[in-house]
Amino acid sequence: MKSYLGLIPQYERIHRRNNRISVLCITLSVCLVMAIFSMADMAMRSQKNYFIKTNGEYHVALRDVGQETAEAVSARIDVALSGWVYQGSAGVLSDMPVSFAGASEGTMEALTEMDMTEGTYPVLPDEALLNESAMERLGLTIGDNVTVTVPGGGQKRYRITGVLRDMGSMLKADICGMALSEEGFLAIGDEDAAEGTTYRIRFRDGARIQRAIEEIKEQYGLSDSQISENTALLGLMGQSESNIMQALYLIAAILVLLVLIAGTVMISASFHTNVLERIQFYGLLRCLGASRGQVRHFVILQGLRQSARGVPMGLLAGQIATWAACLLLKSVSGDRFSEVPLFEVSIVGIMAGILVGFLIVLLASLSPAKKAAKVSPVTAINGSSQLAQNRHAANTKLFRVETGMGVFHALSGKKNLFLMTCSFAISIMLFLAFQVMVVFLDQGMPALAPWAGDLSAASAGGMDPSVIEEIEAIGGVERAFGRMEYGGLSVSSEAESGTAALVSYEEKQFGWAGEELNRGDMDAVCGGTTDILVSYRDGMLWQVGDVVTLHAPLGERQVRIAGILSATNASCPAGILGYIICSEELFTESVGAVGYAAIDIQLGGGGRPLEDGKAADSDGTVSAIRSLLPADCTLADKRLSNEESQSSYYTGAVFIYGFLIIIALITVFNIFNSMNASVAARTRQYGVMRSIGMGTGQLYRMIAAEAATYAVLGCIAGCVLGLPLNKMMFQFLIADKWGIGWRLPAPSLALIVILCFGSAALAIRRPIRKIRRLSIVDTIKLQQ
Repeated sequence: MKSYLGLIPQYERIHRRNNRISVLCITLSVCLVMAIFSMADMAMRSQKNYFIKTNGEYHVALRDVGQETAEAVSARIDVALSGWVYQGSAGVLSDMPVSFAGASEGTMEALTEMDMTEGTYPVLPDEALLNESAMERLGLTIGDNVTVTVPGGGQKRYRITGVLRDMGSMLKADICGMALSEEGFLAIGDEDAAEGTTYRIRFRDGARIQRAIEEIKEQYGLSDSQISENTALLGLMGQSESNIMQALYLIAAILVLLVLIAGTVMISASFHTNVLERIQFYGLLRCLGASRGQVRHFVILQGLRQSARGVPMGLLAGQIATWAACLLLKSVSGDRFSEVPLFEVSIVGIMAGILVGFLIVLLASLSPAKKAAKVSPVTAINGSSQLAQNRHAANTKLFRVETGMGVFHALSGKKNLFLMTCSFAISIMLFLAFQVMVVFLDQGMPALAPWAGDLSAASAGGMDPSVIEEIEAIGGVERAFGRMEYGGLSVSSEAESGTAALVSYEEKQFGWAGEELNRGDMDAVCGGTTDILVSYRDGMLWQVGDVVTLHAPLGERQVRIAGILSATNASCPAGILGYIICSEELFTESVGAVGYAAIDIQLGGGGRPLEDGKAADSDGTVSAIRSLLPADCTLADKRLSNEESQSSYYTGAVFIYGFLIIIALITVFNIFNSMNASVAARTRQYGVMRSIGMGTGQLYRMIAAEAATYAVLGCIAGCVLGLPLNKMMFQFLIADKWGIGWRLPAPSLALIVILCFGSAALAIRRPIRKIRRLSIVDTIKLQQ
């Protein structure tokens, strides 16, 4: 041994148990950070792949620009790829509406959401791609010729050269999709094509996209309306200026900071209690001639050696947790979660884990090292485990002796009290912060709203209510429900006036609407003729109790706003005050019996038989429903878009709930480790107390009082800091967008508080059993 530092491996071999606890603490901290960052990275990759698949991999789109401007923009050094995408023109194929699109083959593959599944891309003006469902419904194959009514009313014959993948938006609109070459589209394009024509741009990796957008606007004199972002993709890249994305960035930064603080506090608490356990050892080093600087170096190097073992294990555990989450999604449905990366490594997660494991360990070692260096040689002789003398005695007036001493022990060590309190508080703050993300997920990306239909029939002329009974009698249909709609209804009130859409709900829809009720009461609306519900929108001035005058076709009516909904069973068009939801009776008295404008249909498992006695498959059910609808009806197939929504939701749910589970587990382990170390640091004191007559029951109550003090103070601090954080995040992400008022997250708060107290109660059992097994003499002589 050439120096005092050579004692470190020798000491670690003798005190393997204590070192294992410290290494485990580092491992868990690294695992926490690595898993959360890696899972977040994988979720972002999955969502990025999903948005590329549904929207296309482009960053911005230019509208109403000339060829000269487009060529100049494409020549920029930061532009990787660009091309024209033509959309907007419509036609008819065998009584089915057709939406035309045009692009070069390279542009379609790289910059659009269109995907050719088989065949070859059209080159000539009379060649085209047709989507899968249209090919199947019309019985077509590659090479067949079709006659299409093109814009302007003319007829044009196309040869099918390939098949387009069905898209949820296409099936939802109940239209066919036909892709043409650039020359083919320009040959039929009408005035609507100008509105849908864009020049899409993908920038190079590392480009500062927002700066590039401003430069393009300024250089070519473009207005804000002429350039649009692919907001979802830019948001996941961290380069969006959308308000909702800016709020998400802020929340993400807060969560990252909390996660890093949690890892730091966990390691700092472990190192602090480690120093308290080894006071005599550091005093002996001083007796042998070690300087304070050598003792500091000893503690720091000891921490780094423990990191060298704990960091790789933490990285491995975090990576396994990430892969397990991805495998869980893949095992549910490989097709549905095809965009989830599998067995990929997150560089961001690894770097964050290493940062916590080495840099934060180094920083966390500085304070304990300084404290250890203050230990005098006398400490080794008298065996004191206290770094400072207590000036106050335990309070035995309010509590029993053992309880008062337990509270006194907890409050006497300021540094230890701070770290223990932070261990509880950070866990609660993290849990409450991620709880908001769960609410945001449920509100922003619902798995599927209870009223969401697999199919939706719409008719401008209205459908007779009796058709619902006929549809529900078809095998494979679980339920059907309709609503009457009247757009352009003039309304007025003291708060605001304008145009709204009047929508009727029946019993089923009112039942589901109760789950979306932000404020008010909806009991008087069902079946009533004087009360209404309104949908929330940004800047809305209407309040519950306001009287609104409906200027309806059958005369003016005054109604009262009974409640405000965060969402409705329809998408609100731009330029109106929102939706007014009423009973069918009120709608009929105001507008008349106009029939159902829309009927939503939810498909079941095909348990009921069709007319031929066979169980219904989904496609057979859809065909049977089409045969019942009037000729002017459209039937939107939402099954694919519903699956896409569910996939997006479950991807987010697995990762967010995975974060919560990891936080809960780390909370338990952190409290176990902290309480064990805290009790172990006072082992000699407990032996002295037993030698003067304290029984094991009293000893248990004293240690329990100490643990309870940490838990109470930690939970109070966690609630004081966590609830305002929870409310702030809720306001940023949810309240401003959906008008939902913040409520105390009582279930989540109760869960984490119970978890903290339960962990503290269980954590003290092991050290107490250890002390019971030791004789009083051994306990006093025990040197950690």
